Amino acid sequence: MQEWLQADNVRLIGITGTGGYGKSSLVAKVFATAQSFEKKLWATFSQNYPFAVWGRWLLEKLGKATPEKEADLLTAVCNNLRTGRYLLVLDNLETLLEANGEWHDQTYYDFLLRWLSSDSNTVILVTSREQPQLPPNTLNYCRWLPLKGLSTDAAVALLEGLDIQGADSEIREFVKQADGHPLLIKLVAGVLHADEGDVVDISALRQNIFEILGLHRYDSEASIGKILDASIARLTPKLQQLLFNLSVYRPAFNATAAAALLPEQEVTQADLRGLAKRSLLQENKLESGWVFEFQPLILAYLKQQAGDLTEVHERAIAYYQSIATESWHTIEDITPQLEIFYHLCELKQYRQANNILYFCHNFLDLRGYYTTIIELSSRLEKEWQPSNQDENSEFAYVLTSLGNAYQFLGQYQIAIDYHHQSLAIFLEIGDRKGEAISLNNLGNAYNFLGQYQIAIDYHHQSLAIKLEIGDRTREGGSLCNLGNAYRSLGQYQQAIDYYQQALIVLGETGQREFRANSLAGLGNAYNSLGQYQIAIDYSQQSLAIFIEISARRSETASLNDFGKAYNSLGQYQKAIDYHQQSLAISLEIGDRKGEATSLNNLGNAYRSLGQYQQAIDYYQQALIVLRETNHHDFRANSLTGLGSTYYSLGQYQQAIDYYQQSLAISLEIGDRKGEAASLNNLGCAYQSLGQYQKAINFYQQSLAIKREIGDRNGEAASLTNLGCAYQSLGQYQKAIDYHQQSLAIKLEIGDRKGEAQSLQNLAQLYYLTGRIKEGYAAAFQATQIQEELELPIEAWAIPKWQYSIAKFAQRGKLQLGLCFLLGFFAFPFALVFIVSVMLWRVGKSQLLRR
Repeated sequence: MQEWLQADNVRLIGITGTGGYGKSSLVAKVFATAQSFEKKLWATFSQNYPFAVWGRWLLEKLGKATPEKEADLLTAVCNNLRTGRYLLVLDNLETLLEANGEWHDQTYYDFLLRWLSSDSNTVILVTSREQPQLPPNTLNYCRWLPLKGLSTDAAVALLEGLDIQGADSEIREFVKQADGHPLLIKLVAGVLHADEGDVVDISALRQNIFEILGLHRYDSEASIGKILDASIARLTPKLQQLLFNLSVYRPAFNATAAAALLPEQEVTQADLRGLAKRSLLQENKLESGWVFEFQPLILAYLKQQAGDLTEVHERAIAYYQSIATESWHTIEDITPQLEIFYHLCELKQYRQANNILYFCHNFLDLRGYYTTIIELSSRLEKEWQPSNQDENSEFAYVLTSLGNAYQFLGQYQIAIDYHHQSLAIFLEIGDRKGEAISLNNLGNAYNFLGQYQIAIDYHHQSLAIKLEIGDRTREGGSLCNLGNAYRSLGQYQQAIDYYQQALIVLGETGQREFRANSLAGLGNAYNSLGQYQIAIDYSQQSLAIFIEISARRSETASLNDFGKAYNSLGQYQKAIDYHQQSLAISLEIGDRKGEATSLNNLGNAYRSLGQYQQAIDYYQQALIVLRETNHHDFRANSLTGLGSTYYSLGQYQQAIDYYQQSLAISLEIGDRKGEAASLNNLGCAYQSLGQYQKAINFYQQSLAIKREIGDRNGEAASLTNLGCAYQSLGQYQKAIDYHQQSLAIKLEIGDRKGEAQSLQNLAQLYYLTGRIKEGYAAAFQATQIQEELELPIEAWAIPKWQYSIAKFAQRGKLQLGLCFLLGFFAFPFALVFIVSVMLWRVGKSQLLRR
């Protein structure tokens, strides 16, 4: 098998054999020791999972984007398996096959056919009781190993290890009768020990055992069933009952857990080790002590024979309740709650199970365990049949939870489908509050997709219901969400109006967290308008509330807002300090999404500082977190950051590669705003390569999307880039036209800093076309705006060479005078406005000193 893994033409290695031969153990050994694979993944088919479920799981584990449409999933799985060298185990594949060998879900067959028929460095390891039928043309890429019993020498060595002694001929005869089946041999040894004691001579093997083996020689599982019957029959009634009761446990258990299932009897660790000695349990010594679990074939047999275990499930629930704590830091800390959920579902007590999920939801959500939320909620979705209106309402919230989880994973269309399902239930049962919540969630999902007008419509519908039923708290939430949508559209003044309305409502209700969210929204809006000090003031107010109410995740968001504002002001070290504080809190509380956001922001700050390698390191760290948590939309941000860093380094082709990856993610998840941003970035890269027409094509595509979704700020940015591209082509009048269109939008939305940028661009073009007077007027107006905004020179919209001269002029009067003279001799127009400003600043500082 090791040789097959290294062979160039082997894409699938299959191990076949009936239960108990050690297929999974063999593959586990190979899996653990295999080298040269980028990633190794193990999937056990404990039930007949549809391909759609398994395919999404696989893409998540690979850190790849999941397509919105199920029809595209097969292609996505095949394509992504070809992107690297992976080792993928498909354990118990026979579960996917019907009795006649046909596939329960034909898509698995299509997957294997398509994947085996194309080039790939990935290798799939399969364990199965039977070999699935595959087309003859794929067999050259497969290797199948029928796993038989142990060799005679190996089986003899196994018996010796199990303290079975005797004449060599008798031992070998027994091995022959057992066909070298390892589990069968171990179980028979257990029966002998039960009858004879610790050390047993093979001659003690009873004739009836030989008869059982002979009768079922070619049906090992039937033999195992007979031996299990014989082995269990030799147990005391207490141990028999204990063995069947233990079959309700999923994870490994210790003696305390075992005793909880048989409270009327004394259960000790010695009892469990005795069962392990008979091979009815598997034992393992950990630092915390001995733990035990079942071999899968034995567990399946016990479950089949156990009968009604209702009372045992109830005892398991009581045990997990006794060890449950409310101090949670890792997913292992809530294992008791997750097991209680499982046992309640086994008892069909779905409403109580839902209560457990609700109790754990905030912890799972905060730490990014969205796939766990989906797994648990999906079981309720499939099995729970609500019987009254209250249960229908709770079931609708399960669908809401699924929608929100998929939304956080960037799978917005799936999220929207679930929110529509929950909305339909709320409408049917007349739950107006739930209806408003579903409409609100739909608005948020469409806002993430960049479909802002649809988002606004849903938020307005949600707001209308909240006004109707007098839900003032959630009314404030809808107003805040409307602010978010209009801010995304670049309509900052309208966003500010909604945030202010939200503050009024939330001030009446005393909902401090929602009030802080509105203050944070105001900070972001003013930051986008270039009014950084106002933005910082609002961020400080929101941060103070979040700290006071211990809203740690929101606290990290406010700290990031501070960082972004100071980054825009050119105060990069201060920005880094705030992002580091945010990162520390995210790590402390386990907020993976917040961790990735802070890492991305640190990358942005170091990129602004010109420390490009450090920026790349932070973006790469963010990508690792985002691949683990499957946040596709945020992963696109990291890829964009990497692209921009390589762009700054002048490595334009590498920048293009990252921008293309970001674009691919935006297209897959339907993020129109992200798609437009990636197209815009590609235009910038091709412009720097001197491919101006190609750049213009990308800018035009970006502009069309921004106009389609109503993103006014983005539209202005694309118009600016088109102006710059036509300037590079020497088509100055066309460039002026685009910059004037951009200026008009910035005036309309109140973007003062953007207005100064457009005026500066126009000033340069007016100078190039000989319109000196208009150029001077535009440059002077840009200067006035930046002075009004109290922007430091680092944040001014001026070329780098002008910034360097301005910094030199600030050193003193001598340097200022030198720049003034050079301005008239070397740059008759370009330095006039800078020199004027420097003179004004020096004069002002002298007055202040007096």
